[in-house]
Amino acid sequence: MSSSVELPRWPQLSDDDVEAAVAALRTNRLVGLGNPVVEEFESALAESQAVEHAVAVSTGTAAVHLALHALDVGPGDEVIVPAHTFIGSASPVAYLGARPVFADVTPDTHCLDPDSVKSLITDRTKAIVVVHINGVAADMAALSAIATDAGVPLVEDMAQALGTSIGGRPVGGFGELACVSLFEQKVITSGGEGGAVLTNNPGYAERIRRLRSHGEGPIADRPGLIWASEVGYNYRLTAVQAAVGLSQHGRLGEMVEARRRNAAYLSERLADVEGLELPVEPEGTVHAFWKYVVRAVPGGGRPPAAEIAAALRSRGVPVLLRYPFPLHKQPAFAEHQTVSLPVAERLSQELLALPSHPALTERHLDHVAAEVRKAFTG
Repeated sequence: MSSSVELPRWPQLSDDDVEAAVAALRTNRLVGLGNPVVEEFESALAESQAVEHAVAVSTGTAAVHLALHALDVGPGDEVIVPAHTFIGSASPVAYLGARPVFADVTPDTHCLDPDSVKSLITDRTKAIVVVHINGVAADMAALSAIATDAGVPLVEDMAQALGTSIGGRPVGGFGELACVSLFEQKVITSGGEGGAVLTNNPGYAERIRRLRSHGEGPIADRPGLIWASEVGYNYRLTAVQAAVGLSQHGRLGEMVEARRRNAAYLSERLADVEGLELPVEPEGTVHAFWKYVVRAVPGGGRPPAAEIAAALRSRGVPVLLRYPFPLHKQPAFAEHQTVSLPVAERLSQELLALPSHPALTERHLDHVAAEVRKAFTG
């Protein structure tokens, strides 16, 4: 197939999304406590994720920050975070003056390795951030057991995992708190940036609602008046963003199904490529396939993954190494570097994310598969 096939970008906002944003603008109620569009979006998100509370916020990173703040993470505390993830899973730990402790990941799912987590728990461990990376479910049974034994709360970072489930139950309700991202390239977006914190704990929900808006809330028995009971942040989601998020949320199921269909199509066409390890879907789970991540197995005379990625980009297939710099190796966390984390370090040089988003047709996917096959076999 010709290398001139042009792949569409993601996201692709629909007319309904645009009209929802315009309608929200025309209400002239764009932010503030009790905004009806924001509350409607929060209710829809909580219902779909089978949790009691969803608090909409400005970004996925803000969601992690607020979740950890609600757990009173602070100076002297440690928070365990996977080394193989986006920096926004770890930077909020540093915002709060705590120490991120980086754990290794499993070679198959690329999610937190329970054994690595268990070895890192100390009496200073205040929380564990579990990332459902690329849309694959982490081993919540094992991680929950470890956390319970240690008396440490779990925070699910599901920025990449709307649509992921375990045993028929959506992720987001397995830990004390969960964090959603609505960044433009995620499963759904609220128009560029956005996020939410999910929880079944009403106390956490109430506190996060205050914290996202400068720590302010109503004063008992004094209607219409508010004050700041603690120092908070300006992490509000606007009504316009919530309207786009709500419109997109209405198509969440079909967009996840499209991702899963595209992933299956690629897997069928790449199954026999020597040296190419395809993504896994743990038994009893549903993988949302926010990213379709493959492993270029070293050896066999094949070029390294970075060269394969460069060759694919030169032929119009946008492919990069997946997290080529583990967090514990980056300058931002130099003071927190740990001993070697061999799996995360190895995967950083072997993983590739192939295009698979819902805007791709079978023609596009055939092109991707043909170019990948060519890059691996010569």
